[in-house]
Amino acid sequence: MNIDELLNRYFEGETSSEEERELRAFFTSGNVPDRLAVYTPMFAYLEEEGRKERQPDEALIPIDEDILSMLDAEKVEEKKAFTLRSVLYLVSGIAASFLLLLGLNHLLNPVDPCFCSDNYVVINGRCYTDIHKVRSMALEALQEVATPADEYVDDLRSLFDDNE
Repeated sequence: MNIDELLNRYFEGETSSEEERELRAFFTSGNVPDRLAVYTPMFAYLEEEGRKERQPDEALIPIDEDILSMLDAEKVEEKKAFTLRSVLYLVSGIAASFLLLLGLNHLLNPVDPCFCSDNYVVINGRCYTDIHKVRSMALEALQEVATPADEYVDDLRSLFDDNE
């Protein structure tokens, strides 16, 4: 397969692992044409990273058991501190959410029904904002205290009769 076709397939994500190894080997061989030299640093980097993954760490130094136990103790303390901090953040988040919900509940369902209205009437300790309800209640109250017309006329007649 042609190197140009292989490069196109590589950039389209259609190459196999073996074909990618061939590309890395070609670009790290040193026999790269000038027109393809711009890809050499990229494939050299990929080859180097692949080598690092395949090789185990050779620079490991044997560590004394006392030092190792001290490192383990430090890790345990660090993990406890991290866990305590996580719990603290979790509890703080729950408390903040609870306060936010209470505030929203108070805004959406106020204790005073007249809280959201500029026009209201208080009758017998209750707040009314519906104009039709207020009108009907006012008419009922007026009818309760009104004197019937026949009683009023009788009272007037008695007044006129007394004057004559």
